[in-house]
Amino acid sequence: MVCLGILLSFHIFLPYSVPQYVCSGLIMFVSAEVLEGINLSLLSRVMSSRLSRGTFNGGLLSTEAGTIARVIADGTITLAGYLGESRLLNVTLLPSLLICIASIIATCCTYNTLY
Repeated sequence: MVCLGILLSFHIFLPYSVPQYVCSGLIMFVSAEVLEGINLSLLSRVMSSRLSRGTFNGGLLSTEAGTIARVIADGTITLAGYLGESRLLNVTLLPSLLICIASIIATCCTYNTLY
């Protein structure tokens, strides 16, 4: 569903519209929030018990990873802006699409070891 939301966000042939933005954004956001709970549940099963206590625990590391990801995303958007406003949307969505496809492939290859 996340991949579908990303694909619906691309501006290829038809003019980009408000309903397209709202629907694709809603699909991506809701699907990503659902996946976050599942991913954290799976992570808690395989995470070392040393990361469940102390200051540098799994929650802190997860928060820091999210912060670093936002910094990288902001830098990517800034760099994509140099290509021009007309290409900004598709250029910023391309990494998300590639990561989503890679995640689907990785999940398919390792599904039986995830539980």
